[in-house]
Amino acid sequence: MRSQLANTYKVRGHSTGKIWLQYSAKACRDIAFASEIDYLHFLYVESSFDVVSVDYTPELKVQRAVGSSFVKYINAEIVTTNGDAVWRHVCEANKVESARYRQRQLQTLLQSFDMPDGAQTPRVEILTHEDMLAAPHRIRNWHSVAAWLAAGRDWALTEEQLEVAALIRSKKRVEFQEVLGLGKGTDHDDLYGVAIFRSMQAGAYSSNLFDTPFSMRTFFSEKQGSV
Repeated sequence: MRSQLANTYKVRGHSTGKIWLQYSAKACRDIAFASEIDYLHFLYVESSFDVVSVDYTPELKVQRAVGSSFVKYINAEIVTTNGDAVWRHVCEANKVESARYRQRQLQTLLQSFDMPDGAQTPRVEILTHEDMLAAPHRIRNWHSVAAWLAAGRDWALTEEQLEVAALIRSKKRVEFQEVLGLGKGTDHDDLYGVAIFRSMQAGAYSSNLFDTPFSMRTFFSEKQGSV
């Protein structure tokens, strides 16, 4: 983490902007983000149900595959639920034109040779600041959810997730305060909150987390068509 922080300060340069330190449940490690757009992307990825894993520091992978020219261009390497590998660039909307030019260059380069160690050739994707803020409650709420996930990082929570699943299966729809109620009378009622967020991160339930501010009344329900 000390090495990553040093690199993050180096990337930030002489700027006096914030550095965000956060635990990523999808990367299973602490990450330092040098800019607001990088942290915004973190919240977007962590709340993306189709993302299985992510590498927010893919510099060495990119350099090994295509050299140093595109190291600063790629912000993250993502693996999706259908097995696709994605190299993602994030930028402001007013920088999309130049970003797309670089995207075409990189995609052409990737298609001209095999990846090291037989890795899957990634597709190159651009995501803008505006794209990520299309559902603003999603980003604001996941800032809170990320803190819950970080607090429960060292707990397996298999039993808690099963209890939450049973509650939702029986009631069809529950509020967050009801989920915490599963641990009433214990010292670990908050772990049930972590448990449902872990399941939500995998897209297990429907919720209004993307539509309204997170509160004790936030609801979770079975997905339509689930058995």
